Amino acid sequence: MRHPPSQIIRLLLPPLVAIACSEANFEPVDAQSLNPPDVYRVWWTEVESCTQMEGTFSRVDWYSVEHIEDREAGVRRAGAWQPPHTIYLQHERANDQRVVKHEIVHDLLQRRDHDTALFKDCARY
Repeated sequence: MRHPPSQIIRLLLPPLVAIACSEANFEPVDAQSLNPPDVYRVWWTEVESCTQMEGTFSRVDWYSVEHIEDREAGVRRAGAWQPPHTIYLQHERANDQRVVKHEIVHDLLQRRDHDTALFKDCARY
């Protein structure tokens, strides 16, 4: 049975809304703009090489936060990525190479899920 385009859009709309809502399931507490240290550029280049993807480092808005509440899981996170190019890092983990690289992988892939070995292979996380 073929559906007219308007019906197809209505059928797809609820899942799209659910995906968009799930991207806001974290809350950065006391976010402060972060001037990324030079080592972040080094890590960015390493992750680009590992993932074989290119991105623009200067597009990322970096923030240091007291903590990140994951409302869905009910836990605190060391880092979080928000589309299209915002990275939050818990201030005590802002120099943790694994955490920073993990969030860089999210930015390069432009996806929130972890359904790829690139997080393990490229961020050692």
